Amino acid sequence: MTSVNHDPLRDRVAAGVGKPMSADAPPVSPDEVNIPMIRHWVDAFADHNPVYLDQELAAKTRFKTIVAPPAMMQTWTMGRPVIAGIAERGGAAAEIPADSPIGILIAAGYTGTLATNSEFEFDRYLRIGDRLHFSAELESISEQKSTAVGKGYFVTWINTYYDANKKSVGRQRFRIYKFDPQSIAPTASPAKKKTSKEPSKATGEELPPFVLEVTPTVVVAGAIASRDFMPVHHDRNFAIEQGAPNIFMNILTTNGYVSRYITDWAGPEAMVHSIAIRLGAPAVPGHPLSFSGRVISESASAGERTVEVAVRAANDLGDHATGTVVFSLP
Repeated sequence: MTSVNHDPLRDRVAAGVGKPMSADAPPVSPDEVNIPMIRHWVDAFADHNPVYLDQELAAKTRFKTIVAPPAMMQTWTMGRPVIAGIAERGGAAAEIPADSPIGILIAAGYTGTLATNSEFEFDRYLRIGDRLHFSAELESISEQKSTAVGKGYFVTWINTYYDANKKSVGRQRFRIYKFDPQSIAPTASPAKKKTSKEPSKATGEELPPFVLEVTPTVVVAGAIASRDFMPVHHDRNFAIEQGAPNIFMNILTTNGYVSRYITDWAGPEAMVHSIAIRLGAPAVPGHPLSFSGRVISESASAGERTVEVAVRAANDLGDHATGTVVFSLP
């Protein structure tokens, strides 16, 4: 018996679960980990952790040398963009294979893209000269959903990152919402998001608050530093056409500020092991983001203190990002 909810489009994409997102060979990052890109990143985020650029100080820490900010891991693998036609491709750096999961959805009219979740795990920090190899495997596609930006599907895949010796350096579960911008009701307007009062119900040490003044420059600087040329992060008209109120912060930038928030508090010896966030309300110019955090667990083993912090970044539209960060201190 055929299900009344049968969705041939979803079935076609779901046939690729457990398989590479593209039939192409596993890609290699365009560049080795290098000082100029790190400097660009730390300038864009005003991240003054000295282990990222100060060799003399870094040599005195557990890292022994300069390391790249952990939240940059995805940035190293961002493809070199072909600017011509990038808006028509929905922000994709290059043409997307028609038979790939994303290509199939685009061809069916689901051209809009919103990143919703990112879950990073870091096996080690990257060092100058590392060149990443990486693979992407489709994990799941949701049933068709209807949201404030239109009808679409949540697509989740797993990125795995390797060094030149084929040893894993980290992985990332990444989820986006592929939607049809034309399916937004003419009278629809984004509802105000609910804001939680605390980052966690658990009691523990509270981190000092941090308020980020979100300006167009902050949004664009983060997008460029993370090599994300999707127009919704720099082109206001394009963003509005996609159902957003303005250009908005990309998830890579949010990850960068979450990482900075933690290491500003924990210090340069902190080694971040994971960053897991879920996005909600957009971070848009004119709406300051307030970061807060609370320790929810601690443990000690083999001379290491491991700490888990619940984090939250919110504005007057609601919770922009909520999640957890795990790090250790010697």
